[in-house]
Amino acid sequence: MFPTQQSNELVFPDPSIFEDDKVLEELLADHVLLGGRATNSTTKDRKKRRRESSASVKENKDVNDNEIKTKKVVHREIEKQRRQEMKKLCASLRSLLPLEFIKGKRSASDHMHEAANYIKHMQTGIEELSSRRDKLKNSSNFSAVEAMNASSRIGSTHGIVVNPFRDGVEILISSSLKPEGFPLSGVLQELLKMGLNAVSCETTKGNEKSIYRIQIEVTN
Repeated sequence: MFPTQQSNELVFPDPSIFEDDKVLEELLADHVLLGGRATNSTTKDRKKRRRESSASVKENKDVNDNEIKTKKVVHREIEKQRRQEMKKLCASLRSLLPLEFIKGKRSASDHMHEAANYIKHMQTGIEELSSRRDKLKNSSNFSAVEAMNASSRIGSTHGIVVNPFRDGVEILISSSLKPEGFPLSGVLQELLKMGLNAVSCETTKGNEKSIYRIQIEVTN
């Protein structure tokens, strides 16, 4: 069992051999223990990083959700204000249109369409009035010239002024003659010969003079 020498004496192994084995076993055990601790520490670090990463992702998601909600609220508020402003503008436009243009029409689109028609109608009316104005202006200028020619035939003893008046002209004649001496009927006859229609004739007295106001209407 135990090795023997040639002298047949028992020889025991050196005890230090067993001590070295024991030390080796302790070192291995310590290494395994430290390795287990390192593994546990690494696992905990990984879990911690995962939790932190998950928390960061959740935080970013919450921030994005809040931004989206804020944008939606702002968009709804802007849209609400826009609709209110459009409602006021449509009401103002409707109040400016004549009843015959919006009768039986309730929608805003119908009112806008009728507003465009009303603008065209007004433009046509303005053009017609401008044309009539030009014709009356030309007729008034012609009548004034003719009235001046007629007044020159009355004589130089009377002061005569011709002014435009409404739809025609007005002739003012200042005379120092007595009413019975002024040829008013002759003046009216001269105007009639020239195709000028006297619609009014008035006489006033003052400062030893008589003033005759004759209004002539111009017809197309």
